Amino acid sequence: MSKKKPVIRASSPRDLSSLLKDSPAGAWVALSSDKTHVVGTAKTLDAAILQAQFNGEKEPVLIKMPLEDEGMAAGVK
Repeated sequence: MSKKKPVIRASSPRDLSSLLKDSPAGAWVALSSDKTHVVGTAKTLDAAILQAQFNGEKEPVLIKMPLEDEGMAAGVK
């Protein structure tokens, strides 16, 4: 019996800073699947998913905001 593997969609880098600028530190943020607007923000992942679903988004993009004294950076090689 083979296990079903998750679908990982590759996309080009996108600047989300304007969408995330007002998000609280340490929060989970749910974006619309096209990454054009915030559909939920919560302290827990499950709560952010529920908010997104309540707002009509079936496949939200989820982002964990860094804590206040941390930063967010892309990987460097």
